[in-house]
This record gives sequence, C-alpha cells and structure tokens, in this order.
Amino acid sequence: MSGYTKNIAVIRGLKSGFSVDGGPLSGLVKAEKYGVNLRVDVSLINFAPLTEGKYVCAVSDGIRVCVLDGLTFDGESLVDTGAGFAALICFVNGEVSPVASAVCGDFHYALSGIRIEIERQENLKRDGAPEAIKYEDEALAQENYYEFGQADKSGGAVCEDPQKEEKRQGFSKNEEAVSFEKGGLSSGGNFYSRMKDEIEKVLTSYPKEEALETMVEQSRWVRITYGDGKFYVFGVIYGGGEAQYICYGVPSENPVSPPPSIENSSFIPAYPEGNSGYWVMYQDAKTGASIKITLR
Repeated sequence: MSGYTKNIAVIRGLKSGFSVDGGPLSGLVKAEKYGVNLRVDVSLINFAPLTEGKYVCAVSDGIRVCVLDGLTFDGESLVDTGAGFAALICFVNGEVSPVASAVCGDFHYALSGIRIEIERQENLKRDGAPEAIKYEDEALAQENYYEFGQADKSGGAVCEDPQKEEKRQGFSKNEEAVSFEKGGLSSGGNFYSRMKDEIEKVLTSYPKEEALETMVEQSRWVRITYGDGKFYVFGVIYGGGEAQYICYGVPSENPVSPPPSIENSSFIPAYPEGNSGYWVMYQDAKTGASIKITLR
C-alpha cells in the first residue's frame, strides 16, 4: 500500500431488536489509511442504548482484523483498507451476536472472520488465556451477510480516484469509475435508489448544516460529529427532482489547497465571503463512481 486512502461505507442492519424505534439500523464507517497508520470512525444511527452487554466494532481487509476500542481506532495497524474493507458491529453479552455490517468493495466474505476474531478476543479478556473455540458451520451461517449487499457490491462505499474530464449541466468535473482490487461499482441500475433508505436515515438523524444548504441550491447536508469535537459533513445534491451527487466533506480555513486527507475534492465556501468552508468529494448518484466537481 502507498499513499493515503479514505473509504466510507453505510451501515446496514443484520438483526432486529436493536433499534431505538423498531426502524432500520444505519450509520457510517470511515476508514483512513496512511502508511502503517489506520484511523477508523464509526457513527451509529438508531442503535438502542444498552442496559447490559456492549457493542463491539471491528474492520477487516479480508486477511487481518482490527477490533476497535469503542467507536474509534487511531494507531498503527497491519489492516490495509486501501482497496476497501468489511466492518461488523456485534452485541456482546457472553455470546457474540452480529447486529449490523458495512462493506466497502467486495469484502462481504470477510464478515464471518471478523466475528471469529471478536469472539477470540472476548474469550481472552474473560479467561486471560487462549481458548480453543469450536465453530459450527450452521452457527456461522445463521447471519446472512450477503442479504443486503448482493445487488450492490460497492456496499455504499465512497472511494476516490477521479481522472478523466467530462462536462455536465451546472458543473465541470473530472470523472472515472472507481475500480477496486477486489470488486467494483455497480454495473447497472441506480446506485442511489438502492442506498436511499440508509442515506435518508443519515440525513434525518444528524443536525442540518444550513450554511452548505444555503450555498448549494437543491441540496441537503448534515454535520456528523466524532471524537474530540471533530466533524465532517454528508449531503446529497439534487437536480431535476432526482439525486445527482452523494457528498462527503471536511471543514477548512484554506480555500486554495485541500488537506492531504481529501486531495481529490473541490472547495465550497460556507458563506459568500471569507475563507471558511468545506473540501468536498462527490459520488455519482446513478453509478456510484467517485468524481471531482467544481461548482460554477
């Protein structure tokens, strides 16, 4: 692996009984990799608070697994999320029960391995020594990890790699369909339509970012806060009554140079005057391709 990569996947529920209102579980998993450093942030939406047990989150590159301490990991790890990842959120209360998953790229196969690693680490914490764990195929197969991902192998991922130039109404941009090492984007249908329920859940569960909604016509934006008061923005830009772009951005006081973490992006000012605003990367709502847009 070389350089910096940032991938995002939408969380999808696997099991009922863990939501606040009986509705679907959702949220986002963001994975950033630079050299040996890995940063993972998990935002849970509509997950019920627990009176006993705990939620445990982990990510995998298909070979190695990183189990988070809470909802964030920031440190050295051999897990390489550059080509995508699988994430699993489990309820742990003696037994380990998968509750929700998030997949970027064609990594659904890695989910059962994440569960095994969480069980192994929970046994170590409980007993203080390695324990031989017996697994039954029927037990591991009881969670249908593919149920929510067969039609959309990108798993709702936001991955960036724009290059070739193209024009569209209202925007000038560079665009290239993202190609993962293992799997790629949807080859047919409408990406946004398959992700609509999860995206709507995110847009209605977090505070509005009104400054961006004012600056960008026909758009909806929310602010998602994570560790130590940091935040990023998530939004959708519409045109002709349909979603055109799914957006992810980070705040910045520098409108000239994007931060290294989001190089393939364009700047949107938060207000008509001043330098504060957001560096934003975009995903085509129809194809799921990561693109670069410059607002006119």
